[in-house]
Amino acid sequence: MVHASRFGLTLLTSPRALRVPCATLLAAALAVLPAPQVFAQGTEADRATARALAREGHEALQRGDFTLAEDRFRRADQLIHAPTLVVDHARALVGLGRLVEAHERYALVLREGVAPNAPAAWKRAYQAAEKEIEALKPRLAWLTINVTGPEEPTVLLDGNEVPGAALGVRRAADPGERTIQASAPGYLPREETVTLGEGEERTLELILDPDPSAIALEPEPEPEPAPLLPPPRPNRTLSYVLWGVGGAGIALGATTGILFLNTRSQLQDACASGRCPATEGDRVDRYNLYGTLSAIGWGVGLAAAGAGTALFFATQTAEAPPQGAFISPYLGVGSVGAYGRF
Repeated sequence: MVHASRFGLTLLTSPRALRVPCATLLAAALAVLPAPQVFAQGTEADRATARALAREGHEALQRGDFTLAEDRFRRADQLIHAPTLVVDHARALVGLGRLVEAHERYALVLREGVAPNAPAAWKRAYQAAEKEIEALKPRLAWLTINVTGPEEPTVLLDGNEVPGAALGVRRAADPGERTIQASAPGYLPREETVTLGEGEERTLELILDPDPSAIALEPEPEPEPAPLLPPPRPNRTLSYVLWGVGGAGIALGATTGILFLNTRSQLQDACASGRCPATEGDRVDRYNLYGTLSAIGWGVGLAAAGAGTALFFATQTAEAPPQGAFISPYLGVGSVGAYGRF
């Protein structure tokens, strides 16, 4: 009941059965394809094509052409899904040494099962899958890949990406020479080749070193901006001093002005003829003094007050000047003010 090829292929048939006429093989292929509810589907054209592919696949298995057999049974099963085609596809994969894929094809037949009223060929295929998967399990190799360095490396096994969840744990692999590649941004890539025997378990440690060129090209962190300080408060001391001087000057001018007016009234009474007697000399001197002090007081007071006010607004404008605006105070002989643009 067992035929072993140079690839270790196991078929539930005898050497005599491998030499049956093509008509018998075609009859077996036709038995695969009547369509109960679970597996088979497709149009009549699909069935005809699947029958032809199945016949070519059986002939290829007889010749040991497992590459052609795998192609034909895979295509036939894509057209009309049936357990007989899946089992034959698994046998071709075993012949190619792709044991992991073959194991999954056998397991697919067992998961899907067959109905009690299914064709006898389908039931025989299910029984074959049960036996052949048990013979295949001890032949699977197991490889554990550990990568040290990056947190999320990219790992390829024979060009196929290994999911991150499968790193660091046992992963089924085909026996033979396997190529493992690991890479990550900022690290030097690494490649290792291991040879796995049937049923062997191996652990591969891959250490990725940082890429010196990537470290050299890494931009330096930008310095943190200096904290924003509040703008300095304007110094208005001079304005306050000028206002003080102005207030004193105005007070002096007002006081001496009142004295000037009172003295003038008294002199008008004493100097009725337009000429003042000698006895009024002191009053005349006070009259002239009060007039001079009043004029000086009012002049200095108003000038200082005006300059202080102009300087106050000038410093306020300098704190937050409008675009294109300026103001500047001026102080002249007998005048005070400010000019600017708004």
